[in-house]
Amino acid sequence: MNGLQSLASTALNLFREFVPGNPDAARFWLETGSAALSVLLVLGLLLRFFGSENSRPGLVLVAGVLGVLLLAAGAAAVELYALPMLPSSVTSVVDSIASLAAGKFQQPAWPARTVLLAAGLAASLLLVVSPLTRMTFKVPGFLALVAWLAALATAFTVQAAIRTSLPPKPEARSAPGANS
Repeated sequence: MNGLQSLASTALNLFREFVPGNPDAARFWLETGSAALSVLLVLGLLLRFFGSENSRPGLVLVAGVLGVLLLAAGAAAVELYALPMLPSSVTSVVDSIASLAAGKFQQPAWPARTVLLAAGLAASLLLVVSPLTRMTFKVPGFLALVAWLAALATAFTVQAAIRTSLPPKPEARSAPGANS
């Protein structure tokens, strides 16, 4: 873990060196880049070894990037079209179901907006991304779904590991003349 922490700190310092401006931008790009790279690596390995002979690295890269964009499109569609049109009674029902599930599993409850955005991601994965992967790589639908779930789980794990390994954010400096 110490190696990962020093690697993450070194990468963060390099990003801060070459990405001027807000230091949180470097943190964001480091976490996002590592997650995207892990999605592509895991998806590429799974499709290459369990897919067909047409699983070339360039095709996996295009399919991975397109798949991530389509996943984001599912959540964006919920944000833009579903949430503004939903009555408040639906969001209160989703909130109550989320609080019941959170109580059952001893986890903090998600707000209705987060639950609906996650449902948009899941619907996009099941209805668009997995069938597209299945048709592109000539693999069974179950394998396409498992490959995407493993890639996304790895991406979130890598992102969380890097987030916890980075040094804490520097405290905000007080404005000049504030303590006069």
